[in-house]
Amino acid sequence: MISGARIVVTGGAGFISSHIIERLIEKNQIVIYDNLKRNALRYSPIKEHKNLTMVQGDVLDSAKLDECMKGADICIHAAAIAGIYSVGNQVTRTMKVNLIGIYNALESVCKNKVGRFMDFSTSEIYGPFSYRSKEDDVAKIGPASEKRWIYALSKLAGEHFTHAYADDFGFDVVTVRPFNVYGPRQVGEGAIQQMVSRALNNEDITVYNDGSQIRSWCFVDDFVDAFIATMESTEAVGEIFNIGNPQATTTVLGLAETIIRLTNSKSKIVHKPHPGPEVEIRIPDISKSKALLKYEPRVMLEEGLMKASAWYREFN
Repeated sequence: MISGARIVVTGGAGFISSHIIERLIEKNQIVIYDNLKRNALRYSPIKEHKNLTMVQGDVLDSAKLDECMKGADICIHAAAIAGIYSVGNQVTRTMKVNLIGIYNALESVCKNKVGRFMDFSTSEIYGPFSYRSKEDDVAKIGPASEKRWIYALSKLAGEHFTHAYADDFGFDVVTVRPFNVYGPRQVGEGAIQQMVSRALNNEDITVYNDGSQIRSWCFVDDFVDAFIATMESTEAVGEIFNIGNPQATTTVLGLAETIIRLTNSKSKIVHKPHPGPEVEIRIPDISKSKALLKYEPRVMLEEGLMKASAWYREFN
């Protein structure tokens, strides 16, 4: 385990970041840089930890980010605008935050001679049909007329920024592509978060089109296992990794039905036309993560849904 490091986490108050920080905070100094628009950290037991420093700021504020980055050994860059509705409602800001934000972070890493930069990308870069996608598969971005793909495009450009900076300026970088991560403290627009919350309130659950869209779901603890491994591994430097759980795969309709059953809900499933372009299938190939990171997802879908549901039952 990494110890004695000063780690700056942009977007550190977010869902996934809060779980990563919990694993690192006992042996490291953690600095969170976040605008707190989606604050999952407020639910975490480490929010008042002695090794935690919170700086409220925007990644578009390069001067403030530079000040925060001083003395850092590692930067985890998780700050972004994500979620179909958030992206669709603020397309220009999405491009600015996701593109200029990572540029500012990389520039700050260079100025402050930070040793390692961890880049959060997305499985969205694989496009609408992603079956056992490998890290070196060709990215598939939809047309500019469809707002959904703004997020994928901005994150893919961020990957290129990241690895170009590594080549030009000589620091270590790693990119991760999460595949549908879920679990306790998820805030925002996650499908499981939304479905579980509605199921617990016995409200109708919307499933778009016929619900035959296929997804692989990764419990947050499994994702963090792999992510920490990328931070520690010398073999991970310069690489891109899919992190997901192909064994926890189901249709969207099957997911809704499972959630209703596990929560003993009286919710009804309502089918509606999807308002925009849809991803029909998304299943990762994680053979590279298994080989280089020794990653083995352990939490299968029903177990993960039960854990997530228990948390939402308490905090819903």
